[in-house]
Order: sequence, then structure tokens, then C-alpha cells
Amino acid sequence: MGIGVSGLMSGLDTDSIISKLMDFERQPILLLKQKEAGYQAKITALGMVKSAMSELKSAVDSLKEDDGFLSYSASSSDTGILDVTAGDDILPGTYNITVSQLALAQQKRSSAFSAPDTSIGTGTITIQVGNQESIDIEISSENNTLNDIANAINEAEAGVTAGVINDGNGNYYLTLQAQKTGTENSITFSIQDDDGDNTDNSGLSALYTDPAAQTLTETQAAADAQLTVNGIAVERSSNEIDDLIEGVTLNLKAADTSKSVTVTSSKSYRGISNKLQNFVEKYNSLIDILKEQTAYNAATQQGGTLLGDSTVSRISLGLSKFIYQNVDGVNSAVNSLSKLGIELDKTGHLSLNKSKLTTAMETYSDDVMRFFTSDEDGNSGLAVKLSNFLDGYLKSSTGIIAAKTDGLQKSIEKLNDQIDQIEMRLTKREENLRHQFEALENLMSEFQMTSGQLEQQLVSISNLNSYISRKK
Repeated sequence: MGIGVSGLMSGLDTDSIISKLMDFERQPILLLKQKEAGYQAKITALGMVKSAMSELKSAVDSLKEDDGFLSYSASSSDTGILDVTAGDDILPGTYNITVSQLALAQQKRSSAFSAPDTSIGTGTITIQVGNQESIDIEISSENNTLNDIANAINEAEAGVTAGVINDGNGNYYLTLQAQKTGTENSITFSIQDDDGDNTDNSGLSALYTDPAAQTLTETQAAADAQLTVNGIAVERSSNEIDDLIEGVTLNLKAADTSKSVTVTSSKSYRGISNKLQNFVEKYNSLIDILKEQTAYNAATQQGGTLLGDSTVSRISLGLSKFIYQNVDGVNSAVNSLSKLGIELDKTGHLSLNKSKLTTAMETYSDDVMRFFTSDEDGNSGLAVKLSNFLDGYLKSSTGIIAAKTDGLQKSIEKLNDQIDQIEMRLTKREENLRHQFEALENLMSEFQMTSGQLEQQLVSISNLNSYISRKK
């Protein structure tokens, strides 16, 4: 507070007097602080608007991408027999399927050997699977054990998987299995023995179980999958069938002629419905905030924080225009939000008629997607246009709201500078007042001392006069 002033000599409450004088001189600061509070309230209100616009933009951006507009589903009544996977462009339907035979991969084995590391012979093994190109595999003295031959076959990528099996009785076999099922993937196996004889049981041809016939023993025949679909007999080389029911892949697990499996495929518009419902909710939330911040209460004569704000007015006007926009090249039956079931009421709020949306999607799904997602130059879809409109306000550095907020913040900083300057001046003013009142107190103290001395002198004179009078 600076210099203390007691008021002992004057009897004045000088602290109170100075305080009231300073309060009066601080009135400009109070006005500046009120102005600052108004700017700060606008920044807060703009922040609320920006947050609601950001949420709306997220909803709009999901409509820019047609992923998830349509969803497809397929189900199996018995996944132990077969299960299903839904793809795109499903044709809704119900199918009764009986699996009588699974597709099988052909398996073959060699003759028996006493150990997996027994050297057999050298030469060339040729393997062909179905109509595929045949593969030659060179067997030398460095890779002519059962294990080595199995490895060489696997490394050759000939369309078969080779292994060595121990039957538990001291017998080891080279085994081959086609990597694909079906009769069209049968294995052809032949040997060119370096000993010059491909029909004896010595050298590399000892792999044959029937050297004279130059064959291996078939342990499992190749087989095609056999099933009936709605009474129609069907065969496929694989247990994974994707060309039977449009948009559905069947994965056969077991054969059982006594069981009929029901497969159901369907198309759902839940994806676009959920996206549009989210859009409607975020739009309405933004409208509510804009109304609240720009409202005027006639009874209290109080307006919203952003009443009359040009930025907010442009946002409201811009949003309302999008509700009625069309997109070139889209069928007129679905070329507006209202024709897709998004309806505007008298309060400015949107609602979604899901039944109307479903009808539009069932007939014009491609046009509906184009209405939202088209990104052609000069003919953007509604979601693309609206996203760009919102982005113009929301960009962190160049957006309109950011510029508006930055301007308000700079105004606050200027006000604070003015307040600081006034505070410095008032501090000096208070110090001067206290010095002045202290000088007053000192002066009055001196007057009081002089008055006392004068009074004593007057008393002395009076006493002297009385004494002189008595002597006479």
C-alpha cells in the first residue's frame, strides 16, 4: 500500500478516503475488464461452436466414403458341415445344401526303407500335378537319403508336400500329398535312374513300390467335392467354393448325406442408416448451439453471446443451403436429402425416415452413394461439399473460426496492456495521495504545537497582568 497515514492529527479516516478515491479512479479498469470478459465469453462460445462443427464434420466425412454403406451377411444352419463367408454384391436368398463328399487331395507313398538317412540312389525325379508344368528335381550323392529327397521336393515347389513317415514297425516311407484337392490335381511321379534301369528296385527307382510299373502306392485318391444345392447336383475340386452362390463363399467341413444345411444370404442397409442417423444427431446438436448463442430474450432484454456475429450467421446460412442441394448425374428419385428420408422440421432440426431410406437404397443404391461420395471436378457429392465447407471454418491455422478467435485473443491482450498501464499510473497516484495526506498531518501537527505555545504565552501574560493589578 506504500506509506501508512494514521489521521491522528486531522481526525480524518484518510485510508478510507484514499481507498474511495482510488476506487473511483479504477472505473476505467472495471470497464476494460468487462470488455475483456465479453471477448472471453465469445471465445468460449466459438469454442463450443467449433467443437460441435468438428463432430458434424466427422459424421460427414464418414459419408464421403461408401465403405460400410451396404453390409452383407450369410449364415449356415450347421457350421459343422459347412460355414459361409459373405462377400460383396450378395443376392439375397435361401439355399438348402447337402454335402455327400468332401474334396480330397491325392496322397502317395514310396516303398519301405529301414532308416530315413539311408542313401538310396541318384538321378532325376519328375513331378507333375494335374495339367501344371512338370518339375525336374536332381538327386545327387549329396542329397539322396529319404529326408534329403523330401527336402529337395519341397524346395522345388512342385505343387506337392513331401514328408517321411515312420509306421512304428521300423519302416520309413517317403510320402507325397498334392497341395490342392480334386481329381484335376492328381500327382504324376516318375524317375530317371542314374543306374540306367528305371524298373528295378535298386538305385533311385527303389522308391517305386512297383518298379516294373514305375508307380508309387496311392494311399488316398483325389476326389472332388460333391453336394446338392436346392436339388441340383454340384461338383467342385475344392472344399472352398466361391462361384456357386453370388457373393457367398462356402467352406465345406464334413460330408453327411442325412443332413440338409440351410444357407441364408442377405443385404443390409444398416451401415448407411447408422451413418445418416449420426449425421442427423450431430447436425441437430450444432443447430441447438447456434440458436442458444444467437438467441434474444425479449423479457430480460438479454442476447446470446454470439448474437449478431457475422461468422455464426454465415455458418447457419451455409448449413441450411446444403439441406436442399442436388448433385448432377444422380437419379432425380434420390437427388436430395429429403428424398433419402432426411426431413427438416419447423425448428430447423433434421430427422431420418429409415423406411424411406431403405426404399431408396433397394432401388437406387449406386445413385445414393454417388449423391454423397462423388468427387468429380465441379460435381462433388453432398458429403464432399459439406466437408469442405466445414473445413474452411475448422482448420487450425487458416480456418475462419481460428482467425476470429485469434482476433479476439489479440484484443484481450491489448486490453490487458491498457489495464497494466493504468494500474502503474494508479499505483503512483496512490503513493502521491498518501504523501499529500502525510504532509497534511505533519502540517497540522506543527499548527497544533504552535497553538499550544501561543496559548501558554497568553496564559503567562494573563497571569502577569493579574499580578500587577494586585500590587496596585
